[in-house]
Formats: sequence, structure tokens, C-alpha cells
Amino acid sequence: MARGTPALIGVLAVACGALVLLNGALLLLLAPAGVLSESGGSWLWSGFLRVISPTVITKDRGPAPFLTAATLMAFGGIFLMSTLIPVISAGLQNQLARLRRGRSVVVESGHTVVLGWSPHVHSVLSELVEANRNQRRACVTILAEKDRPEMEAAIRERVGRTATTRVVCRSGDPTDPVDIAIVSPSSARSIIVIPPEGEDPDIAVIKSLLAVDSCREPRGRGGERAPVIVASVQEAQNLSVARLAGGATCHVISAQGFISRLMVQMSLQCGLSAVYTGLLDFEGDEIYMRPQPELVGRTFGETLAAYRTSCVIGLMDASGRVRLNPRHDTVLRAQDQIVAISEDDDTVLLSETVPVVDETAIAPPDVPERPGRRVLMVGWSRHAPDVVRQLRTQLPAGSRVDVIADTDLTGAERTLASEDDGVPEVSFRQADTTRRDVLESADLGAYDHVMVICPNERDPRGSDARTLTTLLKLRDLAARHSYDFSLATEIADDRNRALVRAAKADDFIVSSELVSLCLAQLSENPQLSQIFDELFGPQGVQISLRPAVGYVRAGVDIDFYTVTAAAARCGEIAIGHRIHDRAQLPPDYGVLINPDKADRVSYTEYDQIIILSAGTHGES
Repeated sequence: MARGTPALIGVLAVACGALVLLNGALLLLLAPAGVLSESGGSWLWSGFLRVISPTVITKDRGPAPFLTAATLMAFGGIFLMSTLIPVISAGLQNQLARLRRGRSVVVESGHTVVLGWSPHVHSVLSELVEANRNQRRACVTILAEKDRPEMEAAIRERVGRTATTRVVCRSGDPTDPVDIAIVSPSSARSIIVIPPEGEDPDIAVIKSLLAVDSCREPRGRGGERAPVIVASVQEAQNLSVARLAGGATCHVISAQGFISRLMVQMSLQCGLSAVYTGLLDFEGDEIYMRPQPELVGRTFGETLAAYRTSCVIGLMDASGRVRLNPRHDTVLRAQDQIVAISEDDDTVLLSETVPVVDETAIAPPDVPERPGRRVLMVGWSRHAPDVVRQLRTQLPAGSRVDVIADTDLTGAERTLASEDDGVPEVSFRQADTTRRDVLESADLGAYDHVMVICPNERDPRGSDARTLTTLLKLRDLAARHSYDFSLATEIADDRNRALVRAAKADDFIVSSELVSLCLAQLSENPQLSQIFDELFGPQGVQISLRPAVGYVRAGVDIDFYTVTAAAARCGEIAIGHRIHDRAQLPPDYGVLINPDKADRVSYTEYDQIIILSAGTHGES
């Protein structure tokens, strides 16, 4: 019995065989003449029929010893059959329970594997579903230390219908090679490692990468490629270790650096979160690389106006190196590919008409002075030190950064002071950021920008609760005293998005969502890794929102070809615009990336152009 259902069935089969032999012997020794011939077969077949169908004895006639023995054999058959049925039933129930627990091997190929479970999963899965809408049969497999029914229920609640994508959940340890083998990583197209919640998520990510590398089979035979592995780590110092653990096909992003740079740019220029979300999600336009032999021999600046429904932002050479916004006199070679923002890869098409630029609508170059700014950081988290470092590179001379947090900042203050180059000046103060009197004493009217940092807590809802409390009090103080500062914030849980809108923050990001969007994009197109390094690295190109009147004249009816030409004369690339009248309307908040260049628009002095330009450290 301890050996399970197969052993029990084997024992019952042996007992059944013995009973068949006894029944056959009974017929040979005790049955009267004619009984055996009436059964229609040999004595062995007649014995088998009496075991599986005891009702045969109702036709028996003969002496009492024979009938008594036949009755006993019939009861033996009844006992065996009644025992066999529950054994088989129990075996089926155990197998079904095992399948419900999610421990069966996934028989798939070309699928996407997601290792781990956290709030990132829902955003990643939503984006993969959107990316797979043009495929007839796509599959995403999730392996996590959760019960399969629990995972499936959470996906139905948070993601909803998955269209053409099948989602297969399996229970197991995403750091154990034996459990990872359940989801067939060697035959997968891509593998996404999700950082878990709790302490030291980077350690778990690195262990998962090592486990994946240990259970992968060499691909290469038959022209097959190794699966792409993407992951994110919290601490920038763990980035190189994670990339080493993942191997050559692994792409790892630093959530710390990514969120830090975005927080800084968003706080200094409200509206950028909608721009980055539009570039990173699979709804709308995305980034593609396409060869364009028709443009060989032309300069990069000439390619900017060569497309009507696509926006060229860079070049990729034969070695795979990507350059965003290169020098506009760079000549395209035969092996070069263009990097473009477009609705789909098949919409990157050359325009059939020659655009006409309205020279009279282009405004003269205007380079305004950058006065010093005052920035207030409210709250502290693991990536807050990197936010301070980013502010030092972004803010002009004469700026100042003040930090108020409810944690002990002595260690951070000492570390940042050792790196201090004097620009800007940074001060630290420990206080409860949810108290109104603490915020009132900060002299909010003296600040140009206020950013609320989401604290580090295991429960995202607890973190967001403190953030929203602080946000509401800041907005109330600004309304009461007519303070004119921009207010940007970070939240951890996407479910609190509506609450942040109600609190009327000028701009906000959902940190877990944006990291998830990056992971999903990289799993579909690993070549985007270089582009993300450029956009979110400390020394790469940057996206900014500039006043439209700095490029074209206000109130003039023009097309986007003219805007593109005006930006190109400044060594920049115009990739879209933000209309002020729609700045408070979700879901895009007035942001339009890659507009049709033939569409005409009349800008006001409050509208903005979305510009891709060289970073603060020079050209990429």
C-alpha cells in the first residue's frame, strides 16, 4: 500500500489471476457434465468470466458441494472488483490533485517563461498578452512558490482575458534547477526573472539566473538559438554580478538607476512619465530596427524627414552597436539599420512625397539661461541616494536640494558628502514626513520642485498609504498658500493609480509597472537593451519636454515636418508633442508620440515638443 496505486493494482491483478485458476479448477473437478460446455469456452475462460461477472452462477445447476464452492468464488470476485474500483478512483484523484498543484512538466516550445511572483507579474503578463495579439497560439508559463489555483485566480482578477495567449502556472522554487526544468526553459523563446518581494530580492534573482544557466541545454544545433533571459536588480552594485550569472544571452537592468533617473527628469519636467510609458508599453508605437538600403549614402539628418508615420531616432551598425541621436552629418552605410519609433515593424515605410518645410514658421534659436533651482525630496528609499546623484548632474549651478525623511540619514549623508562636488548643495533633516507641521516648517514656497519618494516597505500598500498622506497634505498646503511648485511622486502599487490622480499630483510613476514594461519589451526584442541603457543610463541621451515656441512660432498652422526640421537645426530630434489643453486628460495626458508628420497643428505658448537630445555629458 505504501508504494501507491500501481502497486495496489498489481497485487489485485495477481489475486484475480489466482481466483481465475481456482474457478477453473472448480469447473474441472466439481462441475457436473455439460456445465463447462455451456460456458462457451475453455475452463480458464469460464473461470475468468465467473470472477469479473459473478452473476454467471445464477445459471449453475448441480450438487451442493459445487454450488457452495461456486458461491464462495463469486463472493471472492465481488470483493476483488469492489476493491479495484476505489483503488483506481483514488489513483485518478491523486493524479488530478498533482496536476492541480502544478507539478507536471510543461510540453511547450517557443514560449515565454516567467520565474517568480510579485506585483511585477501582472504588468509583465498584460504586456505579453498585448504583444502576442498578432499570434494565433502564444504561451506564457509562470513558475512560482504559490499554489496553482491561487496564481490563476490572481491572474483572472488583475489581468482578465488573455486573448490569444495561454497562461500556464506551475508551483515550484524559481531558484531550484529541478523545479525550473518543469517549465522547459531550454525550448523557451525568452525567460523573465521577476524580483521577489521582501529582503534581498537581488540575491534571489542571481540564484534564479544561476539555476537557469545550469539547467539549460546547448542550443545551436539545428539552427536554434538560446532563449533570451531578462531580469532586473534593485541595487546597481549587483548589476555586473547578475549579468555574469545569467550568461551571454542575459540582459539585466538596474531598477535603482532606471527609477532614479526617471524620478529626477519627471520632477523637473512634468509629463515625462506619460512619454516613457508610451514608449515602453505595447499599446501604440514602439521602437524597431529596420534595414533601409534606399537611404545608403544619405546623412542621418536627411532621414529624419524621410518617413511620414515613423520617427527615426538612431542608427545600428553592422556590429550591433546602437547610437541614439548621432551627429546629423553621419552618412548611412550599407550595413546600417535605422532605429525608429513606429506603430509596427511593417509600418516603417519611406514617405512617397517630398515634405515642404515652412521656413517662416520656424522660430529663431533661443537658449534661455538656466537659473538655480530648489528641490525638496520628501521621503527616502533604497534608490534615493542615486536620485541625489542624478540631481547633481541635472541641476544648474546655484541649485539646492533639501531632503526630509523619517529615517536616519547619517550614513547616506556621510556617503554623499564624500562624493560632493559642490553642485548642488544638499541638506538632510530627519522628521515624520506625514505630519503637517513638519511640512509647514519646510518653507514650501521657496521650492521650484517637490518630489515624494515612496518608502521601502514590504507591503506596497503600506508604502503608498504614507506617500498618499504626504501628497495630500502637500497639495493642500500649496492650495492654501498659493505655492507654485511642481509636485511629482512615486507609487509602488498600480492599484493606487486612481488615488494619486485624485490627490492631483502633477506627475507620478508606478515604479514596479515601468520596470515590468522594460522586462516585457526586452523579452520580445533584446536589441532594445542598448537603447534602454542610453535612455536610462547616467550619461546617455535624454528625453525632455521643451516649449513649442522655442522651435516654431505660436498660432501658426504647420505640420510636424516643420517641427522636425526646427529641432534638427539644434542637433535634436522631435519625437512628439504635448498639448496643454489635454494635459489633465487620461490616459495619455496630452502626450502624442510619433504623430503623423503631415497632420497640421497650431501650437500655443503652453504646448511642448518632446525632444530627444544629447545628455548632460555630451553626445551619445
